Amino acid sequence: MQELLITIAIPAYNNEKTIQKTIDSCLAQDTDIHYELLIVDDASSDSTPEILAQYNDPKIRVVTLKERVPLIENHNVCFKNALGKYVVFCHADDALEDHAIETFSNKLKQRNYPKKYIVWGHSMFRDFSAKAIDSAGFIYNEIVVGEFSPLMFLYGGLTPTGTCYSRESFLEIGPFLKVDMNSSPSDMTTMIYLAMNGFRFEMIDEMVLSRAGSSTAILEAGETRYLGELDDAFKYFIKQVDQQSITKLIRMSSKQKIKPLYFYHAIIQDQYHRKQIKSIIKREIIKKPLMLRSLLVRKLIKRLYT
Repeated sequence: MQELLITIAIPAYNNEKTIQKTIDSCLAQDTDIHYELLIVDDASSDSTPEILAQYNDPKIRVVTLKERVPLIENHNVCFKNALGKYVVFCHADDALEDHAIETFSNKLKQRNYPKKYIVWGHSMFRDFSAKAIDSAGFIYNEIVVGEFSPLMFLYGGLTPTGTCYSRESFLEIGPFLKVDMNSSPSDMTTMIYLAMNGFRFEMIDEMVLSRAGSSTAILEAGETRYLGELDDAFKYFIKQVDQQSITKLIRMSSKQKIKPLYFYHAIIQDQYHRKQIKSIIKREIIKKPLMLRSLLVRKLIKRLYT
């Protein structure tokens, strides 16, 4: 029997308006690679279960949860139920490009089917290149690993949709870190944590995903709410990672041309790191006094001195 290389995972909840397009895009992959489609229905109360029941394709497996779980926990359920060596997520309001699985499988083959590896490509809306390439200064089609690799994720989370993970390694070191708020960015804190534990990351210069139908691709949470969600995620990150490692991470971030201000705001909920962040922000304001026009900077300063 041919080994199952890839599981496409769809975490779903009340996606009756979009999930059919998502599933069809996953089934329409132009590839000879053996893959499955795993749908984890998070106790949907709309017509999502009926839509799923209409499909009779041997590639599809459906896991139905009796009670709702937080969004990020649904992703962990997907990992635990997937049969493939690698998991590619496609959220239930997104659509994979028809060459996505072939693109990922070719990259996995090129890298000799690595463990502790995460790879992703471009997406229409919410593209990660603005963070990894533009802000953090990394390069397409090169593996990022080692002590500087966490810097990539200080600028924001790597949204699971359109991203390929080595399943076994992810479950051994992860899974996604706990959060209390449903939309907190565990994809940010978890990636930093995985980078600190030897994971390798690569962004390929290829379109793999369309997020045109995604509500989160169009409507962003207000900044006050987002800062609260960051606090929630980093609360558990601070519990997971020792202070010395966080101190080293902050020191490395201070060398970056673009400073990760949202990360700074979240990490200083731990009083231990405030002195270090104060020093960085003071230097930045002296060099760039117009920073004070930024609402985020003013909130950061208020938090530092409150």
